[in-house]
Amino acid sequence: MKENRGFGIAILGKYSLTKEGISRVLQDRGFRILSSISTIEQLKSKPIPQKLLVLIVHAGDDFTQVIGEIEALKAQYPDVQVAVVAEHYGLGEPAAAFKAGAIGYLVNAVSCDAFVKSVELLMLGEAIFPPAFPLSPPPAKLRRPKDDSTFSQEDERVACASSDGTAAPLLSPRETAILLCLIDGNSNKSIARKIGITEATVKAHVKAILRKIRVQNRTQAAIWGMNNALLLQPANSNTLLEAAKPENA
Repeated sequence: MKENRGFGIAILGKYSLTKEGISRVLQDRGFRILSSISTIEQLKSKPIPQKLLVLIVHAGDDFTQVIGEIEALKAQYPDVQVAVVAEHYGLGEPAAAFKAGAIGYLVNAVSCDAFVKSVELLMLGEAIFPPAFPLSPPPAKLRRPKDDSTFSQEDERVACASSDGTAAPLLSPRETAILLCLIDGNSNKSIARKIGITEATVKAHVKAILRKIRVQNRTQAAIWGMNNALLLQPANSNTLLEAAKPENA
């Protein structure tokens, strides 16, 4: 991802094994890990890049410490983006993190692909929270860069970081093919060209997909698709694209 260049990530937490696992996943995908630290004080000894994302690893029961860390980070480094990576979902924790200044609350039970996509979206200024979190407007400074072409059709600012565990909706072959295109970040125009249908038809199908999987925008649909990849059959995307084309194409 081009946006990774010049963007650093610091991983903050007490649990070395979890931090190392997150670090390896992100490094394997080309992210620049600046440091793995146990306290905010250790961050002061590091050179702070212009763009920095701090991932706070939370694996315990005391979320008040995490809130304190978020507030301290935002007080000392107002431009730093902060997100929580929680071992388990805690009721009320996403709202508390958001209020303290975090732009994300990720539960590490999601797939690696979904986690990586979520981190990419955090770097673009998206707010990433679980489905149960109320979709209230984020702070005004969370804005998508003007040169970002990914998911460019709508102004999505709050993304769903994990599936809700409900029964799989019945998607048609065309809808499934379009959902796979959404995962790839394709625009309506690009999808229409791939499948051989009009942009208006693509837009209608996207609305139907959002309704069926019960999400509110394309970003949420893409992350839902990654978390439920086994439900998207057949696995061969080329086969799906061919099945989705009009019969007279």
